[in-house]
Amino acid sequence: MTAGIGFLVATAAIARAGPAEFAYVREPDLAKAEMLLAPLLAKYKSPGACEGLLKLLRGKRTYPASRKDKETLDFVCPDGKARQFTCILPSKYTHARPSGVLFWLHGAIRQPAPGGGAGEAQMFRPGVEDLGLIVVGPSTYDGVEWGDPACRALVMHALDHVKTHFNVDENRVWIAGDSDGGRGTYAMVETLAHFFGAAVPVIGSPGGVTRFLNLKNLPWFAINGGKDSIFRIEQVRESIEGMKAMGIPIEWKLIEDGAHDPRFFLTYKDEVQAFLKKHPRDPYPKTVEWCVDPSKKDHDGGFPGDTFRWIRIEETGDSENNASFDEDESGILRGGLPRVHATRDGNRVAVRTRGVKRVTILVSDQMLDLKKEVVVAVNDRVLFRGKVAPDARTILEEARRFKDRALVFSNRISLDVDAAAVPDEAPAPEPKGG
Repeated sequence: MTAGIGFLVATAAIARAGPAEFAYVREPDLAKAEMLLAPLLAKYKSPGACEGLLKLLRGKRTYPASRKDKETLDFVCPDGKARQFTCILPSKYTHARPSGVLFWLHGAIRQPAPGGGAGEAQMFRPGVEDLGLIVVGPSTYDGVEWGDPACRALVMHALDHVKTHFNVDENRVWIAGDSDGGRGTYAMVETLAHFFGAAVPVIGSPGGVTRFLNLKNLPWFAINGGKDSIFRIEQVRESIEGMKAMGIPIEWKLIEDGAHDPRFFLTYKDEVQAFLKKHPRDPYPKTVEWCVDPSKKDHDGGFPGDTFRWIRIEETGDSENNASFDEDESGILRGGLPRVHATRDGNRVAVRTRGVKRVTILVSDQMLDLKKEVVVAVNDRVLFRGKVAPDARTILEEARRFKDRALVFSNRISLDVDAAAVPDEAPAPEPKGG
């Protein structure tokens, strides 16, 4: 049995194990998942039953009794090529206690298969050993960039594998990388920021990034050498200063006499660990903003490229109601992309959009008081006002998308940006989970 087939068999076995709810959430095949969903919807018809469902999905899980401290597995990416990812457990790992995760993106992506993930994960693991992190090293090769949809799918799959097989603290998942992997760290966050708490690119540069707006959602700690002969410091400095100017929270450590040295991650591990420890993920931040690039392949598949935390750009296109954004087309920020900015204050959500026809607010009882009325204003017009009850379809469908115990949503409010405003005296219809 090959490693890839063995992994699929093991994953299928885990999907069948445990409550039917977990079997649905873990089922990778959409058609099979739909078959599992119908009886669950019948089981959770009432809001009270849905409360129990939320508690179940947020609760403890069971994990395979047998485990390896280090293993390398195969995954067939969307481009049809098999790529590997390596998982290394911390020395004191136990299923009884949640562990954080560090994704490490290796450099030298033009090397032949299988790529450098296994070696670099082992090499840089000591840099976060004091934090007790599971280190995951995905691999790419033959010049396929980390920002390619194939590599994004690999990272998502590896994260799903780790969360299925080990007790993971979803709010302590971080990403880092060196050289091509440092550049890849910027590119990966461009669409997958949702899953990470912070990012640490080493001897890299954000060259190729088109959606700098999305980088605002994470804190950054970048390390570069002043005498780097590959990523010239003049270009790196320009990018870093541009990021700072547009409000991206980035700390930059410049080693003036340093060259292109990935070992900076180990040399300055105390600073790296202090930074990561300071920045766990906030699953329900007060402010979120996101943009999409419809010209990119990663947008075609919807989630996760269309979603950040609790906001989703459901449909792009021309609309009559658009907000203005002062920083558009200034500095390194690319103007003209469909974007959304949302804030929540108490039970009121204010959304601003440009180039978006339909937007969805994912609602959780951990971010809003669902016993009270919820108000949603889009571009200064109230489009929803009313109570939001837990909905089984939404809970389960979004749980299957996110696979994240820290982000289990009660319902969703999908709104047409150009819909008629809701009168003050008339409540809006109840949101539908479908």
